[in-house]
Amino acid sequence: MTINRSLPTYKRQRFLLDFVKQLSADATTTDLQKLIFLHTKSGYSSYYDFIPYRYGPYSFQLAEDISILLQNEFLIKKDARIYAKDSQVNENINNIDIKRGDLLIKKVYKNYPYYAINSEIVDRLFSSTELEKIKNGKNQLKQTMQVLFTIGYEGQSLETFINKLIKNDIRLLCDVRKNPLSRKFGFSKSKLQHILGTIGIQYVHIPELGIESQKRVNLKSISDYQQLFQEYETSLSKRQKYLDYVHLLLSNNIRIVLLCYEKEPEMCHRHVIRDYIMEKYNIRSQDL
Repeated sequence: MTINRSLPTYKRQRFLLDFVKQLSADATTTDLQKLIFLHTKSGYSSYYDFIPYRYGPYSFQLAEDISILLQNEFLIKKDARIYAKDSQVNENINNIDIKRGDLLIKKVYKNYPYYAINSEIVDRLFSSTELEKIKNGKNQLKQTMQVLFTIGYEGQSLETFINKLIKNDIRLLCDVRKNPLSRKFGFSKSKLQHILGTIGIQYVHIPELGIESQKRVNLKSISDYQQLFQEYETSLSKRQKYLDYVHLLLSNNIRIVLLCYEKEPEMCHRHVIRDYIMEKYNIRSQDL
């Protein structure tokens, strides 16, 4: 493959490339996730966010960027290790941890136990006392109160978004977009459904509760939005079985969230759904 540009497209990818160039020792992709996580948590960079995953802190965006740089031959993989194809450094990056493998993972888990709550290898790495601390942290996240949450992903990374779900013990996400496609990484239906499934959160799409895209084209003022939501509210009687289905999902899963795009719930039709279900069934609601 011929590379037709001298540097990766995005600034975060250029940072990643320089980071790999300046590693003091070989690193696997798992090492690289942990090294950049520590670098981020220490305040030296802010290109990636992380969630607690199978082997500790993990960034889906970072994994995607590694894949892109491999495909375009900025990086190469040999014997499970990641290397930069050339050694020319454009940005000096300091304070990269020298640990690798289990020593690196243990350091991460000890200093940031939240990111170990979903680890598949934590039992192998720690004694019973240290293990109990991590398990207690996970148990503290469990909630029993029934709540209908709402959330919009506008302005959030996928990982920041998922951390909100985890920290509020949400068991099911109900996507109420008419067309669940997004140019924002990770928020199109198939990708989001897959990722949520890997961390134990169910995904359900109810397009019948969405608003057609053409009705949003000419929205400019607050009054335009208010008129749209009034029209949507009058249509709820025609959507009754889908609203009842949301309530059934809530009854069965205790803590669910309605997903759409807009950051502010009052600028999104999900607040109409929220208010209807909250009033009809006398349930608690919270916007994230």
